[in-house]
Amino acid sequence: MNFSELENPKNPDAAPHIGYIFALSSPFFAACATVVGKWNLENISALLLSAMIFSIATVIMSVAYIPFNNFRKIFTIKPRGWMWLLLFTLSSFLAIWLFWAGIKKIDPSLGAFLNRSEVMIAILMGIIFLGERFNRLETLGAILSIGGIVIMRLSLRVEYTEGFWLVLAGSFFFGMTEFFSKKTVRYAPPIIAVYLRNLMMSIMYWLILAGGDFSFEGLGKVWPGVLALGIFGPILSRMIYMMALKRLELSKVAVISQTQPVYVIFLALIFLQQLPTFREIAGGLFLLIGCLIMVLGRSRHVKQPYPVEKVG
Repeated sequence: MNFSELENPKNPDAAPHIGYIFALSSPFFAACATVVGKWNLENISALLLSAMIFSIATVIMSVAYIPFNNFRKIFTIKPRGWMWLLLFTLSSFLAIWLFWAGIKKIDPSLGAFLNRSEVMIAILMGIIFLGERFNRLETLGAILSIGGIVIMRLSLRVEYTEGFWLVLAGSFFFGMTEFFSKKTVRYAPPIIAVYLRNLMMSIMYWLILAGGDFSFEGLGKVWPGVLALGIFGPILSRMIYMMALKRLELSKVAVISQTQPVYVIFLALIFLQQLPTFREIAGGLFLLIGCLIMVLGRSRHVKQPYPVEKVG
């Protein structure tokens, strides 16, 4: 893959249909990551899983990108850019750790629906820190989204309560990640930002693991899934997402990205034989529709709506 093409396509408007293919592919790979991650978590911890997948992504990107695409760009980032990059990394670190910890305890389809609330958080960040305001469509979308969360919460069994809140907390940090990533790419090329984020996150996860009592027990059973997840999440889903953003408006990509829970439902049913309850699906649909309305409302209100963070 020619990663430089992701940052500077020769003619991004020449074949817009390619952008739609990328936009549909990115949530598919994110869904694959969610389902594969659920299988991996049956044998290893969320912390070890996160450390492994970002280490894998860092090694692959180091070999495939850095030697051929101007390593010196890393050293041209301004101090303010490093500040936003560190905030981007920290919020991603917390979001992904909480997400996988929650997915370990709940149905992956339910988690995928619940994680869509990141759109509401991202828009709220713009309102709080950028002085933006809710329009009528966004207000309606927010009400539907909150209603969907309430419906899903009421349908949960007792043992799922902790996982529910972990995924919801993860979606909060995913929303913050989008705000910080928008700031970061003003100072650093997107691929460099993703590469440095992956590198720093892998180091952070391993430092936490080294400070505690952990083992690699169970990794031998799921190592193919861990390898696949390292490719599906931090590399394929994220890179294809950027390719879509180079060819389509952010609002279109954000709307198409909301299809991720649909992919997860089918993949979880086929490979894990898991399916949400009727109330959980109903709540998820309310949340999904609410997020779509908010994205559409934001696209009419501003030129640069907030994109949706991918798993990994």
